[in-house]
Amino acid sequence: MRSFIQRHLDPASRLGEVLFGLIMALGFTGAARLGYEAADNRTLFLAILGCNVAWAIVDGVMYALTELFERGRRTRLGREVRAAPSQAAALRLIDAELGDWMAPLLSDAERAAIYHHVLGAARRSELPPARVRSADLLGAAAVALSIVVATLPILVPFLVVANDELAARLSNGIALLMLFLLGHWWGRTVGGRPWLAAVALTLLGMLMVAITIRLGG
Repeated sequence: MRSFIQRHLDPASRLGEVLFGLIMALGFTGAARLGYEAADNRTLFLAILGCNVAWAIVDGVMYALTELFERGRRTRLGREVRAAPSQAAALRLIDAELGDWMAPLLSDAERAAIYHHVLGAARRSELPPARVRSADLLGAAAVALSIVVATLPILVPFLVVANDELAARLSNGIALLMLFLLGHWWGRTVGGRPWLAAVALTLLGMLMVAITIRLGG
């Protein structure tokens, strides 16, 4: 399962999906402990699992739709480039699409060379209409699995600990530990300071949970 998720989702996407699942779980248990809603182990277990499974499905569908949208956007760009009244106009269209993320990385001459290459490719080939591909569906499944798998350790205390308050505390502790480990992994992935990233992500997660609870989420 881990290799499947890694194969179909980039690190940033995995980070986002797991982070959201953890925050949702912390939001439920935090609200219960603060007295906003009375909930026993069974209620919290079903609420956390049901909410995160529902969001896993929604987010998986959104992933597939986003991939479809991006392909459609590239197809539109190719058609607009071919229909441009002049080469200068076509290059401006390409720059509007690619310039923002290429500018910090490449010189003007390097960007111009790439734009001319893109222009030639757009004129040579006709892009097919955007359709959902198997990779989109596999990516959507990986998104859903990321959220559900991240939720499972948080649910264990509600199954094995009889005391409702203790189960909620243990669940919160597991979620915070996972946030810390997630931040450490993220820090190593981006070449930063893993321990600093771990602390920062844990504090950020706690802040987001507090906001979620305060707003009734």
